[in-house]
Amino acid sequence: MSIPGIGFPGPWRLRSGADEYELIIVRAVTPLDAEQCAPAEHIAWQLDHWMRSARRSLFEMYEALGGILPWNLSSLERSRQETRVRERLVQALERGELVALRVERRAAAWAWPEAIVPPPRPEPEVIPMARPPVEPFTLFPDPARQAETLRQAAAAGVPFCEECEKKQRAAA
Repeated sequence: MSIPGIGFPGPWRLRSGADEYELIIVRAVTPLDAEQCAPAEHIAWQLDHWMRSARRSLFEMYEALGGILPWNLSSLERSRQETRVRERLVQALERGELVALRVERRAAAWAWPEAIVPPPRPEPEVIPMARPPVEPFTLFPDPARQAETLRQAAAAGVPFCEECEKKQRAAA
């Protein structure tokens, strides 16, 4: 990727929260708007985040600034290489070789499809079926009626439980 008319590598677009930056390698012929440039200290602070989320872009910047990335590094050597890359990019930002321009975030290239609402259908007429009313089941449907039934059974001498029946047989 290169800037049209200049032939240098870049620019690289990187996100930082709600902001988006375009990092450009600056040469003497590159016209820049000072108001769009982000402070080098702020971008240097973002490099740690970008080393985790956009490592490839940072390595491309490092190579465009003249650095050479070796292959087949161990994990220890890889962490040292990342430190070297970060230090070189910070140095380039401080010297003005690398500049970050604050740009507007790109809008999505797609849109949600609009929901296709079918025309309303006439609803068929519903004829309710005749059902007998169903009383809900309760453990004690009517305590007053239950108490009256027990009093009547006691007055008539009719046993209404096993214990009462045993006492009645024993008494007889």
